[in-house]
Amino acid sequence: MHESTTERDPAFPGRRIAVYFGAALLAALGLVLVLVLRDNARRAELEVIVESSAVGDTHYLPIPDLPPPEPYPVVAHLHGQSLVPIGYKRHEKNEADLQPLAKDEATGVTVYQAPTKAKEAGDPPAYYLKIGPGVFLKVKVRPATGEK
Repeated sequence: MHESTTERDPAFPGRRIAVYFGAALLAALGLVLVLVLRDNARRAELEVIVESSAVGDTHYLPIPDLPPPEPYPVVAHLHGQSLVPIGYKRHEKNEADLQPLAKDEATGVTVYQAPTKAKEAGDPPAYYLKIGPGVFLKVKVRPATGEK
């Protein structure tokens, strides 16, 4: 059997440094493993996604093939107020322009608002619910009983 010269020679010049270096690498690997496990345990706290537009939202409001008769039923809620469709016309909008306002707890759909145009400045605000990629349903706050 051939034996290496470093195993026979107790005065190997790099032996002590090699042992320290190996121990330091093992300690660093152990520290990385502990940090990875700690971060994985706190993933929900560390990874919070806040959307600033409708881009990437894949939760769509299901709408019927044939629209129901008027008065339209409530499809979502915004801060306790009921939202009803203005009509069942599909509105194609640039998803990057729509700003999220809130999420409806019952349906999980996000309520969006488009930037107001000059001609719509005095009108009550219109909101949008996503019904498909780039396609939205325009909704409004349902008036209280007795109002039109």
